[in-house]
Amino acid sequence: MTFTYDPAALEDSELFQIRLTIGDTDSDDYFLSDEEIAWVQSDLTTFNSRVSKCCLLICAEISKRVKYGSGDFNEDPALLYDRYKELANRYAVLVSVAAGSYPWSSSISVTDKETYIDDTDVVKPKFKKGLHDNNA
Repeated sequence: MTFTYDPAALEDSELFQIRLTIGDTDSDDYFLSDEEIAWVQSDLTTFNSRVSKCCLLICAEISKRVKYGSGDFNEDPALLYDRYKELANRYAVLVSVAAGSYPWSSSISVTDKETYIDDTDVVKPKFKKGLHDNNA
């Protein structure tokens, strides 16, 4: 298992870009090896989905840790887990938005509206202009 990170080579290496994005840049205390990130890169197609998956892998690693402390010193892995889970969710949302799977409302052309105005098979809207006007 190897670890490499070179900030000078960020332009050329997605591996380094992923490491920087997830904050896994310390060679003395890292979560994912180069091989693990390479596997994620081969499995997924977009940068955001790769970052999200790496964060979830880190969450899996952190979940094995236990809370411990002595005196004034306490370490709670749940806090770190929550931060990586939130980061994974943020990048998962970016993947969803880029894929177009977000709420949207479409409209129809004037010609289509005129065509469907008398069609009894078309669902009529439950709203109308002035619906929420306060006439009291």
